[in-house]
This record gives sequence, structure tokens and C-alpha cells, in this order.
Amino acid sequence: MSDPISRLDQFRADTPGAPMKSAAEVRQRGDQIRRRQRAIVTAGAVALAAVVAGPIIFLSAGFGERATEPDPAPAPSQTPSTAPSPSSSAPAADLTRAHLPTADDLVADEPAPRWVEDQTYDDEGKSDYNECLPESLRDMGATAAVRRDFLPRSGEELSDSAGTLKAVVAEFSSAKEAEAARAEITKAAASCSDLDAETAGSLSVEGGVASAGDISVVTYQPDDPDMNAVWEVATAVVTVEDRVLVMTRKRGVQSYVPPTDLRTSAVNATYRMVGARPPAASTSPPASNPASNPPSSPPPADILGDAQLVSAAALPALPLEGESSATWQQVAAQPTPTLYCQGAWLSSLKAAESVSREFRLQNPGEIGKVNVTVLEFATKAAADAAYETVHGWLDGCPATMADAKLFTAGPVESIEIGSTPAIDRAAQTLAEYAGDCGDGNCDATWYDHQTVAQIGTRLVLVTHAEAGGPCPPTRACPPEEASDYTEWDNRVAQTVEATVGQAVVDLR
Repeated sequence: MSDPISRLDQFRADTPGAPMKSAAEVRQRGDQIRRRQRAIVTAGAVALAAVVAGPIIFLSAGFGERATEPDPAPAPSQTPSTAPSPSSSAPAADLTRAHLPTADDLVADEPAPRWVEDQTYDDEGKSDYNECLPESLRDMGATAAVRRDFLPRSGEELSDSAGTLKAVVAEFSSAKEAEAARAEITKAAASCSDLDAETAGSLSVEGGVASAGDISVVTYQPDDPDMNAVWEVATAVVTVEDRVLVMTRKRGVQSYVPPTDLRTSAVNATYRMVGARPPAASTSPPASNPASNPPSSPPPADILGDAQLVSAAALPALPLEGESSATWQQVAAQPTPTLYCQGAWLSSLKAAESVSREFRLQNPGEIGKVNVTVLEFATKAAADAAYETVHGWLDGCPATMADAKLFTAGPVESIEIGSTPAIDRAAQTLAEYAGDCGDGNCDATWYDHQTVAQIGTRLVLVTHAEAGGPCPPTRACPPEEASDYTEWDNRVAQTVEATVGQAVVDLR
């Protein structure tokens, strides 16, 4: 793709008398603008109460979603997205046995016995773990895999009929490949054509850090004519960014029971898959000795939810020539990073909880993007380390999770954001990268402001991106005065302020 500013030189040469600066002058002006401190909002700072563990907020616009991180501390509530460790280039697979569920993560509804660990493998193992899947995860493109098998605790009621449970976690080269594998595995598990199985039911897997997931349940006739039951195979397939969990439970049943316990187990397992701990032990106690194993207290409520995510109505509309304005629309989450400059998936930050939301401007083509992720950490130290990691991404812009070609990025600047409670710190950078216009001969460019903000144990990431080319979305093309940037800067500032303000609504 040609340099957009070089196109300006050609346009200037072809248009004698046009009041336009040279490409060198435009570049110099762009450098000056990037060095400007962007005070997003100047408001009275309200001290953060010592008893409140604040959050960190990442604001970024554009293609969304790692760096050195601390050892994970016990997570008090929930966990966010997780994935491979960061690097200056594409992150290498770091999948280990620690990313598999443990027996304490698995739920067994009474009077079924609790699960215990049987065997663990560094790959998918030599024996089949799911009769319904025609090929291995490696054959589907997984770059790494680990497996753990579970058996019912022996000597307890129904231990002979509880069946087996097997969990496999695989890592793929990208979130897109992981989602494609999830869809293929789910389809195979639902049909189970090799066994002439019948569909018994299904259940979606939601909550926690899961990006998407489903449980498919099928039954088939046993070879033993004296078996007074049918075989049931329940397969949970869940993705979190570039990782896939396949959890298979096989048992003999006489009637269908919705697999809600397997769903809870799968949600807990997704936390392990991203390197975090489930919010609380949710395993049912054994029925054999309730006195010595009293029921556990209910897990704490989630800290983050929809209440911490900004709405489309709160984002500033984009004025258009000859029209009123283009307004934002919330869209389904995409398998892309929150920040264009990200060096790894956000799951590598090992947050206790995470919520995300995405918006797009279309009129008629895609002309704007806003991606938002709010992360809550177990400790202030963990949040501090995560902030430094993200700050490093903004500063170096490795962009290892994005496909679009980077034109320019940086420098990263400290900014002010008006919020109550007051933020601890925030930083922002502007990245310019190639837009998708169907070929390599256009000037389409994304101008992507990426912001990270911290308030105590919370981080907020926000991306505000607008399309342009050959000029940025300024009042004049090419921009010559500082005032040409005012409207654009104000839109970015309003997006950041609205997002951060909503992300800390529960801390006021």
C-alpha cells in the first residue's frame, strides 16, 4: 500500500494553486500533534477511598486484543480472558498442565460421587477421549494440547455408574482458528454419526471468562443387551480467545437430565484454561458423610457485569458532511484483540474478572470502531503489573495479534481522565494502520487511539478508531492548524471519559 502522505504530494502537484502544505510539512505537523498532551477531561480529582480496591481501565479503538506478569494471586471472584505469554514477535505457546481443571473444579450433583484425578497427558493421550470426534485437535490445527482424565471417587454411592470425565485443552494460532475448531467440534459432537447416536439435548455454556460454548448430549445403544440403560455422551466445547476446552462425560443413563453440573464444571475449567482460579469451590460435598463435609457457602457475586460497560448512547456521534451524524451500534464480540498494539491475548494478564463490549459506526461502510474491556484483579500488585504490561504494548506496539499493516504508532503519553473516584494513572497512544479496502492500492487508514487507565485493582482498555485516508479524520485535509484536530480530540476524550466513568460506577 502506498504512503498516504506521499499521495498528498501527488495531489498537491496535480493541483497548482491549492493551499496545501508539502508532505514533509504535513509529517512534521503530525509529529507535533502526536507529542501534544491530550488532556481528555480536566475535572476535580476525587480521592479514592482506602477501603475501595479500584480498577484499571483499557480504552482502545480498532482491532482489539501480553507482557511480563506476576505470579497469580488467589482470585476472590471471577476471572477474565487469558492466553499465551507475550513476546516481541508472535507469542509462543505456553500451554501446560496447569491450564487443566482439577478435581476441585468439577461439580457432581448429589447423590453422584465427587470426581478424582486419574491420568494427565502432555498431549491428547493415546486413547480416544470422545467417540464422537472424527479427528484430533492436532489434526484440526492445534499447536499444543494437554489432557486430564477423571474417575468417580470409589466406594461412594453410584460410583459404579457415574462414568468418566475427560478434559482436553488445546491452543491454536489465533482466536479465529480456535473459534472455527469449536464450531466444527460442536457439530461433530451433536451428530456423533459414527455411533448412530440420537440427540438427547443441548445447553449453552455462559459466564466466567468463556467467549463461546455449548454442550451437546447424545445417546446410543450399548453392545451389551443386558445393560438396563443407554450410553450418554455429553460434550462441552468452549473457547477463550485462542484456546479451546473439550470436556467429555460418558455414562450410562435411563433418562435425560440437563447437564447443568457439566456446564458449571466447564465454566470453572475455562478459568484454569486461561491461567486463573475459579471464583469459588462449587463442588457438591459427598453424600456419604455430610457431617464432616458441610455444604460450602455460595460463591461471591461477580464484581463486573453489564453495569460496568458503556452503552452506545453514551458515545459521541460522528458528524458527517450533508448529514446529521453517524451513531454507534453495539455489535457481537469479534475474535480480535481489544487493542491494535496488543502483544498477546488479554488472558495473559490473569485478571480475576473481565467484561468486554464492541461498537461500530457504519454509514454505509465501516467508519468507526470502539472496543472496551474492563478487568478486575485480585490484588493491587497484580493490577499494577498488568498496567505496566499494557503500557509496554502501547509504547512498543508489537501488534502481534492484529493482521493489518502498521504505518506509524506512538509516542505513548500520560493523560488525565475525569472520573469519580479519580484514576490512579492513564496512558494513550495513536496508531495508524492499513484499512481493508479490497486491494492494496487504496489510501484507507485506521486512526486508532488506544487508552489504558487504572483505578486500584481495576483496569479499563478502550480503543476509539476512525477511518480516514489520505488524511486523518480532522476538520481540514490536510490539517494545518491545531484547531483542525479539536473536534477529533474531543470525540476521543468523550469516548474515554464515558467508558471509564461507567467502568467505575460501582466504586462511587
